[in-house]
Amino acid sequence: MLVQKINRRCFGQFLAVSAMLSATKQATAQAPAKAPAMAKLPGELGAFGPAAAWQMQGTDALRFFGFKAYDANLWTTGAAKTNPLADKSLFALEIVYNTGIKGEEIVNVCLIEMARLKKPSDLQIKSWTAEMQRTFPNVVSGDRLIGVYVPKVGTRFFFNSRLIAEINDPAFGDAFFAIWLDEGTKRPELRRALLGLAPSSPATTAMPNN
Repeated sequence: MLVQKINRRCFGQFLAVSAMLSATKQATAQAPAKAPAMAKLPGELGAFGPAAAWQMQGTDALRFFGFKAYDANLWTTGAAKTNPLADKSLFALEIVYNTGIKGEEIVNVCLIEMARLKKPSDLQIKSWTAEMQRTFPNVVSGDRLIGVYVPKVGTRFFFNSRLIAEINDPAFGDAFFAIWLDEGTKRPELRRALLGLAPSSPATTAMPNN
């Protein structure tokens, strides 16, 4: 199947990204720590409703081997309850990169997770691959990418305040944002932080004593 071919091709890319981040961590290990900046409401969201309607639901960082790859902020509106993706309500995911990553690597890692979580058809995989290849640029530290989930319409992507893509496929948005917000995500603690939930207790995952 096409999905299996993608997984085999992308696994090497994923390892390459991990190795790159590990090397970057070693190179910057001696740099002084910086206090995290307070996130401000992105101006891009003004096109989707008044500023007063938006609030940050949660924020956290994605880390590989202890090195921060990016900060993620989840912005929601009053229509959101607990999980805006499950509620099918308007929301935005803001990512501020802390390292350089090639656009093709972003696409590959996203495809792996979208395929794992949503089991799309081969036709969807081909379509989504083409859309993301046109959308995601190479990024460097400090770059900002925002994806806006528009219910029943599609997804809008902004890169450093500029609109770069309009993907009018609701199924794409469901699969793309599932990477962070689905219960099956590989980063459950990041998901909980973005949704404003309490961290999971170690006791809930501990093995029982024999």
